[in-house]
Amino acid sequence: MNWFRSLFTLLGLAIVAAVAWYYYNNYIEEGGDYGENALSERISDSPAASGDESRPPAAAPINYPLGAVEGEVILHFRTTKDYKAYLARLAAAGAPPLGQIDELMAVRVSEGAFRAVPTDGYEREASFSYRIQRPPEPVEIAPEAMASLQAYSMSAGNIVGGLVDGGDGAGVLVGILDSGIVAHAQFDETYIVNIDLVGGGVDGSGAEHGTSVASIISGSEGIAPAAELFVVRVLDDEGAGSSYDVAMGIIQAVDMGVDVLNMSIGVYQDSQILRDAISYARQKDVIMVAAAGNDGYAQLPFPAAYPGVISVTAIDAKGQQALFPNQSDSIDFAAPGVGILTAAQDEGTTLFSGTSAAAPFVTGTLAALLSMNEELGPQQTVELLKRFLNEAGKAGPDPIYGGGIMDWDRLRERRQAGLLDLAVADVHLDRDALPGTMMPIEVTVQNRGTAWLASAELEVMLGDEEPMAFTVGSLSPGQITTREVFTQVPSAGTEDVLRVTARVLPPDINRDIRLNNNLKAVTYRPKN
Repeated sequence: MNWFRSLFTLLGLAIVAAVAWYYYNNYIEEGGDYGENALSERISDSPAASGDESRPPAAAPINYPLGAVEGEVILHFRTTKDYKAYLARLAAAGAPPLGQIDELMAVRVSEGAFRAVPTDGYEREASFSYRIQRPPEPVEIAPEAMASLQAYSMSAGNIVGGLVDGGDGAGVLVGILDSGIVAHAQFDETYIVNIDLVGGGVDGSGAEHGTSVASIISGSEGIAPAAELFVVRVLDDEGAGSSYDVAMGIIQAVDMGVDVLNMSIGVYQDSQILRDAISYARQKDVIMVAAAGNDGYAQLPFPAAYPGVISVTAIDAKGQQALFPNQSDSIDFAAPGVGILTAAQDEGTTLFSGTSAAAPFVTGTLAALLSMNEELGPQQTVELLKRFLNEAGKAGPDPIYGGGIMDWDRLRERRQAGLLDLAVADVHLDRDALPGTMMPIEVTVQNRGTAWLASAELEVMLGDEEPMAFTVGSLSPGQITTREVFTQVPSAGTEDVLRVTARVLPPDINRDIRLNNNLKAVTYRPKN
């Protein structure tokens, strides 16, 4: 029996040696795959198994989702070893990547390379890049709505009323992801670094959008005239790009050391590459500002929709929401966005409208504050801005005005004690109010001064009726309070209108530094 056990042992060792020899000859250490005998794609990578239709399997035909850039795939690796190994395999196969972002361990490859170079054994995920664009011109979307809006017809610097906190943006680097920027007299004293990620040149014929955005932030007419600009061209002459290029632009801007990043661009498809780039910027404490979009949708595009990105809607010179912006509970700020006088591509000026114009008002203001408040970190600066927003719309954050409207006077006055500024913030009727029904009218009063208010009187008048009087109690600086009155909404198909007038009176009206905001009148017309 001993000779039988010895033979069995020798046979087992021979099998083990054969198996070891097979793997030694077929296993590619650099790639983590089994050579030409690579296993088929893991079933977990298929849409059916993962439940994520944005991740294509390698073997099956790729069904590109709506908005995806066809003919390419993005691979995201979880370990540096796998990332480097796959790049080595691509090089060995003579299939260089279309792009790579080392910071995110992401590789952009053609569909052919994705099929030809196996990825078995790697810890990775696959996703798509999506077409991204600047928000469409609002005048092309709703000209009748634009006609009811009032343009500012002034430059950003004049709208803001001069330097904020005396800050001119010196020492602050602002990143602008857009269509590039043309040479213009407004930027003669501005330090600008340009990078082109889409081709065509940073100052090409399609750079008017980026030029207007930049002139709101910096330059002789900007909010932070001395701020330095890092301009990344991620949109071509048609105003289009991809989420991959935007992600690359974010990484390059962050690595360059930008303090604030402006993105007046948007895409409605969530992409892993863009999400990862936003996360990378957040980890580096970069403040990110994005346009809410001009499509009138009840949702935000990305990157504005990502947590940690400041989303900005637009108002006109009368302080009303500009009608064309998207609406969302995630909107943070409302800022000027109708008829802003900006630098034009032809060396002159042009009127620029949209949430693309509103976003750089926030960016420029943050740059100005950062340049004069070195003791404040990025997040503290954002919180400072939020504390001095003017209430608008329905009381509290709402999907139309977000957290409120920017007020540069209040920012400048915040250190002056004892200022009284009592305002009727808004007279609000729900836009979905049913004609012919009894509905509440919400009147919001805000203390916009720096002094505590002990009491005040509020009068609300419906049409020609006698005023209804309310007592406004104690309000701390910035605090709001509301009162409701009920009235019948005019019936549909009639010419009737509802006019509501509200006036707030402090005990000593002569102390109020801005009497023009103590009265507000609103007219409602029924929807036909």
